[in-house]
Amino acid sequence: MKKFITLILCCLTPLISFGKWNGEPVTAIMADGSQLDGFTKTHLINYIKPGVSTIGISKEFKGKETKYTSREVAELIFPPAEGDSIYAIYHPVMAQKKLPNLLNKNPKTYKDPVFLRLIYNGENVKGYIRPCRDVTSTPSMTTVNNTWLYYYLVNGEEVARAYWVATRDIVPGMKKVMKFYFSEFPEMQQLINDEILTPKDFRSDPTIALPLIDAIIEARKTKQPINIDNSITEE
Repeated sequence: MKKFITLILCCLTPLISFGKWNGEPVTAIMADGSQLDGFTKTHLINYIKPGVSTIGISKEFKGKETKYTSREVAELIFPPAEGDSIYAIYHPVMAQKKLPNLLNKNPKTYKDPVFLRLIYNGENVKGYIRPCRDVTSTPSMTTVNNTWLYYYLVNGEEVARAYWVATRDIVPGMKKVMKFYFSEFPEMQQLINDEILTPKDFRSDPTIALPLIDAIIEARKTKQPINIDNSITEE
C-alpha cells in the first residue's frame, strides 16, 4: 500500500506547483525505437479530460514543442519527484473509457491509445491507472472527487479492462460487485468467495488484485495450482 501511495503523490507533484510550472523533463521512447529527451508541458494527470493521446515535447527547456501522438510513442519516462526514487512510466494503451456495468458489460474504448501510468508489470499482466472523477449524487447534493480508474491488461490482449474506481463511498454488496468486475476470472471469484481477497483489502489497495490475476494466468498456463502466497508476498 505504501508503494501505491508513493506513486500517487509523485503523480500529483506537477499539479501542486502548477502556478510556476513551465514543463518537466521527459524521456520518450518512440515507436521506431529511437529515444527523445526533452521537456513537456502536457498534463497527463487531467481529471476533466483524462483520455490524453498526444504529448508536446521540446528538446530545450521552455522551447517550442513538437506534438506526438500516442501511436508515435512507445513509452514515456518521467524522473522521480524531489525526495522520491520512483520513475513515472506511461504507456500508450487502448483502454475502456469507463467501468463496465450490468447494462454495459463491455464499455467502448478510446478511439486512439491513451497514456496510462504503469503501476504493475507482471509476467502475464500489466496494471495501469488514469485520473478520473467520481461523481456521487443524492437528492440533496452532488459530490465530485478527483480519483483514479484502475486497469489490467493481459499480455497478448489489445484492450486494457477497467476494474475499479477508487471511491470514498461505501459500495453495497461489495463482494458481488468485485466478482462482476472480475467475471473473466472464475478463479478470482472463488478467491473472493473464500475471503482470500476481501472487500476491505481491495478497497484499501485495489492493486492487490493484479498479482492475483498474474498468478491465475500463470496457473492456467502451467496447469498448476494458483500460487497465492507468492502473489501476496510480492505485492
